[in-house]
Amino acid sequence: MGSVPSPALLEWPQAWQDAALLPILEDSPFRVLAFAGNVPPEVSAAASSRFTLLERPGWSKLAEVDWRNPPDPLFIGDAVWPSLGAAGGTDSAEAGPTGLPWLDSNGWLIRMARCLARSSRIWIRSEPPQDAAATDASLFAFAQLEARAHGAARLLSLQPAIAAGLAAGNSSALAWWRRVCAAESWWQTRASWHDWPTCARLAVVSDFAGPNLYPATEFLNLAARRNLPWQAVHAARLEEKSLRGMVATLYIDQQPLAGPLLAPLQAFAESGGLLVCLASARGGIRNLDPRPAVHPRFDIHRCGKGRVALSRGDWEDPYVLAQDVHLLMSRRNDVIRLFNPGSILAWPIQSPDRRRLLVHLLNYSRYGAAHDVAVQTWQPVKAAWMERPGANRRPVELRREAGGWEAVLEPFDAYCALEMEVRPDGP
Repeated sequence: MGSVPSPALLEWPQAWQDAALLPILEDSPFRVLAFAGNVPPEVSAAASSRFTLLERPGWSKLAEVDWRNPPDPLFIGDAVWPSLGAAGGTDSAEAGPTGLPWLDSNGWLIRMARCLARSSRIWIRSEPPQDAAATDASLFAFAQLEARAHGAARLLSLQPAIAAGLAAGNSSALAWWRRVCAAESWWQTRASWHDWPTCARLAVVSDFAGPNLYPATEFLNLAARRNLPWQAVHAARLEEKSLRGMVATLYIDQQPLAGPLLAPLQAFAESGGLLVCLASARGGIRNLDPRPAVHPRFDIHRCGKGRVALSRGDWEDPYVLAQDVHLLMSRRNDVIRLFNPGSILAWPIQSPDRRRLLVHLLNYSRYGAAHDVAVQTWQPVKAAWMERPGANRRPVELRREAGGWEAVLEPFDAYCALEMEVRPDGP
């Protein structure tokens, strides 16, 4: 997407006042140190030549970001702790409308920010869950991996027990530190993936502000939970080229289509695409030919070679909207499909030459599945490999199925990348 990968960021523990603790960080991947207040003079003198020091980073809430003129760097301070259910480590979990465990994830938020702030480095932060064991390094390693998989970096804030243990040279704290550093270091050796664009067939157009912010962001969140990838496009920057390669476009805002926003969406529909919007927002869309009613919530119209789906009501339920848009654009247009995903979320990206399709897979339960998990794509696949932290790159079994080519994954506990060599001349 053209942005520079964000360096690893560590919050300097307030209890650390001694520059003699800097050697703990020397061989780590964390080269940027954030300070809640002023940098202690002794630390500044010793660290300024080897680290980048940030005083009082300007953390913003998502709703406060001006997407017309986003800052660089972009500090998003109201991310969530990635987890399964309420806390990710309890015996029970909240459930969503599907009956599957609810996931707290940041992939959609980071991908949205990368679409709308293409030139910005992006950092996120959130507080760990209250009952998170300070010695459970897997929680923190997974949080780092989630941010990296989507193209951002997460602020690492050491729990007081870990900070004190590192200062005292405690072996358990050092083991915790090495595991978290290993996750971050593994990703940094794969930084070339950072600029691979999302492989999506759905564009979501909005100004992402005011009354449009909630329906837009909730849709992005819930579409990502359906493993439906998208590109977010700011309404003020929409052009015909923004929609190239897309099968469907959702215009989610309440304002009627008019002016420079109308022409590219009209052209998209007339050239064969599906445009979804509120009936009250259709504005100046022309050449609509009503079709017989086939949907309980939308009126479908032909428009040139494509279709326009007008919602009869407001966007009252973002989950239903995500489901409707997915079905209106047809599951045959899925970039990927997951079988037996459980608590796994996937996001596909593609190499600039379109010869490699890479799927980031994040397992929010952090336990390997007890059943086969398969990834399917319509693109002809020549070979596939699986990579994950702490394991060697391995070939993956491929099989031809009615819906396309399937890769069967070995169980993995947190994150893996499935890389597939595809034929660029495929369908």
